[in-house]
Amino acid sequence: MPDDTKLKKCALYLVQYVPNLVRGERVNIGIFLHSPREKYLGCLFTDDFRRVKRFHPQADIEFLRALQPDFEKQIDDSGEDLDRYIQYMQRTFSNLIQVEEPRTCLLADPQSEMADLFARYVGERAAGVPPEDTRLRVKQKLTAALSLADVWDGMEKHIPAARWTDPGDTFAFDYGYKPLQVDGVRNGHIHFIHALSLKRDVNAKLAKVLVYTFDRVRLKEAAALTAVVEARAATRDRVANLSQRILEDGGVQIQPIDSVNDFAQSVSRELML
Repeated sequence: MPDDTKLKKCALYLVQYVPNLVRGERVNIGIFLHSPREKYLGCLFTDDFRRVKRFHPQADIEFLRALQPDFEKQIDDSGEDLDRYIQYMQRTFSNLIQVEEPRTCLLADPQSEMADLFARYVGERAAGVPPEDTRLRVKQKLTAALSLADVWDGMEKHIPAARWTDPGDTFAFDYGYKPLQVDGVRNGHIHFIHALSLKRDVNAKLAKVLVYTFDRVRLKEAAALTAVVEARAATRDRVANLSQRILEDGGVQIQPIDSVNDFAQSVSRELML
């Protein structure tokens, strides 16, 4: 039995496909799961449309197939203002795609338990759960660790690189903070944190942007940068190794996600919380 003191109060939103508003007939196709404690909003949609086709033979399957990546992008674009996005979601999705009123649930680990909730309310996905090594998934786990370590309010979010580079620079670091001390020594230099998927960083595009931007920052002030990644690159993974090597050569610290809770605690110590 899980420790009730460690359970997190979450809101489960059931997503339904309603092709005929007059009849009101509907079929469950996905879920949203919101954990305020972890600053987390995840979504999971079906990729098995046989039931939908039986229910509505004229269904636009390509439209339905695009829901998972489209909603993931919207969640990512919403940044840290998840409450506003949830309000938008509830207000906007009221025709073909509808979102039910939230159901309260208590979960020990919302991100890992979402697949079980999906299976209970919607069914099994043909391809299983989406991969865990995307930048969005890494950032969600990073965000949860910072929130659970109670350093969230002490972090600056979505920090524009244009402060140090050029006015037209649209890049932004995920998070940043100024440590009061490091290893007992007063510091005050800005420390950036950015999520990255090494395996999916084709041609090291994000790694190159991070190193270039970090160099521009350091021309103007002392700074540190930690890239939180899904795991260190495997020996034979050429894509991941290239990104990792560029980051390390550029003076960027690598933080695998499996020890991100320890990393968040180190941030707490630096902020003397």
